[in-house]
Amino acid sequence: MYRWEQTAHRVHFIGLEVDLCDLKSVYALANKLVNGTVGSPDATTMDGLKLPHGSPGTQSFSEEIKQDRWALAQEPGSIGAQRSWGWGLSGIKIPRLDAVILNAGIGGWIGVDFVYATKEILSDPIEAVTWPAYKISKKGDLLQPQSSYKSTTTAGEETKPLLSDGEKLEEPPLGSVFCSNVFGHYILAHELMPLLSQPASEDAHAGGKIIWQSSVEAGAHPDLLDVDDIQGLESKVPYESSKRLLDVLALSSELPSVKRVAATYFDARDGATSKGKTEKAKVQPRMYVAHPGIFASDILPLNFVLVVIYKFLFLVVRWMGSPWHTIEPDKAAVAPVWIALADEETVDSMHIQSSKWGSSTDRSGNERVLKTDVPGWGWDGTVEKAREGPPRIGRKKNAVDVTKEAREDFEVQAGKCWKQMEDLRIEWEAILKVKK
Repeated sequence: MYRWEQTAHRVHFIGLEVDLCDLKSVYALANKLVNGTVGSPDATTMDGLKLPHGSPGTQSFSEEIKQDRWALAQEPGSIGAQRSWGWGLSGIKIPRLDAVILNAGIGGWIGVDFVYATKEILSDPIEAVTWPAYKISKKGDLLQPQSSYKSTTTAGEETKPLLSDGEKLEEPPLGSVFCSNVFGHYILAHELMPLLSQPASEDAHAGGKIIWQSSVEAGAHPDLLDVDDIQGLESKVPYESSKRLLDVLALSSELPSVKRVAATYFDARDGATSKGKTEKAKVQPRMYVAHPGIFASDILPLNFVLVVIYKFLFLVVRWMGSPWHTIEPDKAAVAPVWIALADEETVDSMHIQSSKWGSSTDRSGNERVLKTDVPGWGWDGTVEKAREGPPRIGRKKNAVDVTKEAREDFEVQAGKCWKQMEDLRIEWEAILKVKK
């Protein structure tokens, strides 16, 4: 018989805050996870009242304190007169991370071209609401200088100013969409390498999983990403550019031509959180890329009426055969969660790392996971022979099969992207003086 209390005793959710557009906040979070401890607030009663001092579920718990009727009872299996919601955990040292899902981000859109949108939706509704070209983005949106951020730690304490001697520092530009969607996550995952490089067992061949949450819109066409403008500051589609960059980074991370450039990124001894550790990690984490399909969220600035219309359109195109309109957030989470929970044998046998996996549904809304076509990479990085018949499920109408030349161009572009990302990371380490 299932009892929620048994599950609650072994599954815990602990919240920590980070601002991905504030690099000092990113480093502070990573340091807390790697070198510090984490905990949750004290449990409360079902009415949100504070439990008495010393109650189970609070950081002041003591077996010597006589429990009152409002607290959880001490007897095993008992839930007390008023069961508490949550469990006060404190001083927890994280031994390793099995998976990190890098999901947060912003769209950077400021509106919609409704005339163009109406025309596109009427002519081809599935394509129009899967790869929309009518969203209006704010071009060249920059973050404020990092030295002017007033960062706070995860404990709510304000950090020391970056510069204490009055020195004025010239900082390179940092795009808001790029930093939120890519660079903040990129630094965080690098700083978590000491935890991600810990094997789950003695015979494990790989460390933790770094799962990037991309977008189906990144597959609109290969020219979304310009290696000479990797932050998308000159792009009219900075969001799509940032998601294309994620595809390129994740799918190329194991390529021989890229490994040399990316070696420092995966080195657990290289981060600011390593604290001078010299022992080489036994295993290296792996990168994966997924996307949530298309679901109703507030990332696009629309009023309530337009959101209802947009969601209705999603239902219509799903009924018409679109596999990508997951609509609900829980169905949108299927792909990254599936990758996170897959065991090493499944990962290797299905070559999960070499493909982009998308959350999908059938016409009835039953969720599933599908491979997603990536321009220049294809379905799994291999050059396929031309095939006849209808296009594969979920592929853009004007998509072309991967040629040998396109595959080579993808790999060359990947090497350049990795080089720029590592150079940028190292540059910001020096600017923020995070290594001592």
